[in-house]
Amino acid sequence: MITNRDLKACKEQLFSYSAAYQVPFYGREKTIEEMQGLTDGLKPRQVLTISQPLGTGKTFLVNYMINNQRIPVPAGSTFLTVKGIAEDPEIMEDFPGDTLVVDEADIKTPVKKLRKGLKLLAEYLDENERKAILLGDYSLRNPEISGCLEHKVLLKHFEDIDQAFLRGVLEQRFKHFLDLEDFQIDQVMEPELIDYLAPEWMKSVNSFRGIFSLFQKIVADDRYVRYNGEAAYLTIETFRDFLCQDQTLQLDQNQKKFWDMLCEYLREMYPKGNGIATGFTDTELYELAKNSGISMSEQTFKEEILYPFAAVDLLASTGIPEYIKESKEFVRRPAPYVPSLRLLLSVL
Repeated sequence: MITNRDLKACKEQLFSYSAAYQVPFYGREKTIEEMQGLTDGLKPRQVLTISQPLGTGKTFLVNYMINNQRIPVPAGSTFLTVKGIAEDPEIMEDFPGDTLVVDEADIKTPVKKLRKGLKLLAEYLDENERKAILLGDYSLRNPEISGCLEHKVLLKHFEDIDQAFLRGVLEQRFKHFLDLEDFQIDQVMEPELIDYLAPEWMKSVNSFRGIFSLFQKIVADDRYVRYNGEAAYLTIETFRDFLCQDQTLQLDQNQKKFWDMLCEYLREMYPKGNGIATGFTDTELYELAKNSGISMSEQTFKEEILYPFAAVDLLASTGIPEYIKESKEFVRRPAPYVPSLRLLLSVL
């Protein structure tokens, strides 16, 4: 039996999504095999790129490969960052071994430093005949951002966060931190909850960071943990109650109007998320906004509603970040959009 005290005592470890806690590695066998093969075959000037959404486990994967001597990078190496290279190119000289590891080639980095850092990395590798492993989000799939890297090798396989993967990760963590050999996740949560936390249409952009941050907040508050006898038990309603009571969501009048309309639209057209496939275009969402009485241009709608919604995790962007050369604008979270976990659980 797992009590609420058990959950509270090690909630950070159980639901860790940062390098602050050493949680056991799970899965990604095909990714590991492919990455080891590509790294072994990496030639001078080449860059192995891992381009996946934020919070999906890229850094965790590379640390696992290093710690298990699966790639030729010294254990304990501190990863470089693209921003750090842009600010001080000489730090590349100090990285040990022939293969640099460079992180944060993503939307968190200011676009000027993102482009500058990648350009400096490409020039350094050409001049010094070293290699690199580069971690970033879908920004690396935009040639206006990463086109300076002429010798890219793309890691093609990276397991999506589907229901089986999430279940396996959770069960392994409970077994490890609570010393439970025969543990199954259904002992502590409603089976259908996994379906909502890892919907099929969201698996390519879903993140452990998003899922586990919800878990951490909920188990920290007695109001949102139900009980099956004396055992702690998490339900879909648990998550919905938490989100409905969450006071961190601050929306202006038009944003609130669009939020209410979008929630109602999803309840009516896609109950429980059923039927959502590739997501919604910005034009589709703009038409919904106009139908709800929001009067503004489509560009203003994007800037004042869509992009802010994606930034605070009300919508999840599945598009490739756009860099518009003429205006030097960086659209970090473009369409298509799918409902975020927060939105899906809120409309149940």
